[in-house]
Amino acid sequence: MVRGALAAVFFAAAGAGAQTVAPELLNPENRTVSSSKQFTIFGGTRQERSELARRADQLKEGLQKELGLGVEWRDPILIVLTPGDAVRLRQPRVFVQVFDAEEAGRKIEVDLSPGALQDRALVEGGIIRALLLEISLRKQKFEGNRFVEPPSWLVAAMTAALARGDEVFGAAVYSGLLEGKGMPKLARFLKENGENLRGRTREIHAAQSYAFYRALSESDGGRARVAENLTLAEPSRDPVDRFGQTWPDLLEDPDRMARMWALSVARLASPERTDFVSAPDSSAKLAAVIESLAVPESELDPPGAMLELARTPEGRFRFEQAATELRRLGFRAHPLYAALVEEYREMFDDMARKRRRGFVAKFNEAEDLRWALDERSNEITDYLNWYQANAPSTEPMVDLATILPPESTTRRNDAISRYLDSVEQRGW
Repeated sequence: MVRGALAAVFFAAAGAGAQTVAPELLNPENRTVSSSKQFTIFGGTRQERSELARRADQLKEGLQKELGLGVEWRDPILIVLTPGDAVRLRQPRVFVQVFDAEEAGRKIEVDLSPGALQDRALVEGGIIRALLLEISLRKQKFEGNRFVEPPSWLVAAMTAALARGDEVFGAAVYSGLLEGKGMPKLARFLKENGENLRGRTREIHAAQSYAFYRALSESDGGRARVAENLTLAEPSRDPVDRFGQTWPDLLEDPDRMARMWALSVARLASPERTDFVSAPDSSAKLAAVIESLAVPESELDPPGAMLELARTPEGRFRFEQAATELRRLGFRAHPLYAALVEEYREMFDDMARKRRRGFVAKFNEAEDLRWALDERSNEITDYLNWYQANAPSTEPMVDLATILPPESTTRRNDAISRYLDSVEQRGW
């Protein structure tokens, strides 16, 4: 009976366009069933099948825990280690498909070409895609073998999450995303199919997907909304529309999604894995962005020249680029400069959006604060250098609070003091 059901499965699979399966794979000695009973592995050696069955069950448990899903399953997953003589030309090394096997019911098949087991990440990605497919089909109408695949970004994100994406990619990848062109446009990203990418491009897409998932899972509803989107009864075939079925507010406000996404990338890159930029470097980077908007040929003062620049399409583009650069800097800027960087970013973002009222006064005030802050930062640095050079090496480090003069009972009201008070109030 079991052999007859398996024969029906593979006969239906061949009709659906799967690879040809050698008849000997149906023999009991050539198949292994996992502990969860959801996975049946065909072909290969006994050791290969056992290791694959154990890893598949581990991925299943990890996915259930990550998305907060139950342990029940409906459709079995067949993993086939295809013999060398059964490989089709141009067939992917990992090929996932769904088919109905009449009396045997619906099945999900993962075909692994010879040598695929050597690429563990590729095989695990195929198994995770099959698991997400099984979960997403539980409520969908499956008519005429027509169904909607799970979102590509979610497949890539879960593959990274179950392999600890913050360690697999490393801080350097996420830091590179911050220093690059920023996050891609939301609609373009959602429509991108990671399975069609190769090499470095695929790695970047996977890192972006993992950060994207982290941003959504940390928002209102968290992982529950991710699972809700995966298990929609009637998901849209358009990836953008499907995203809007669960997160309509974020689809209508892509700038907010971009900020959440960028913050998620920044958290993966810092603070534990990437040091903050020092105060002098923060000042230098901020100055460089401001100088990039200078108009040397203009006879107007700097803020007036910037105001005229913002009236042109090229100028608005330059202000938009400057705001983007400051957004990246803001994630890593020294705490002393972080609030000031944000003030400049908001000003430049307003200029890019044609909101120019009051710019000159705001810019001049920010410049006064920047120069005063630079001066105070230099004084602090000089004092710490002097103290480090003159402090006795045999004595323990003295708490600066004990050697600095006590705070006056009358609060200072100069510009730099007001600025530092505002920084303290914001919690920077």
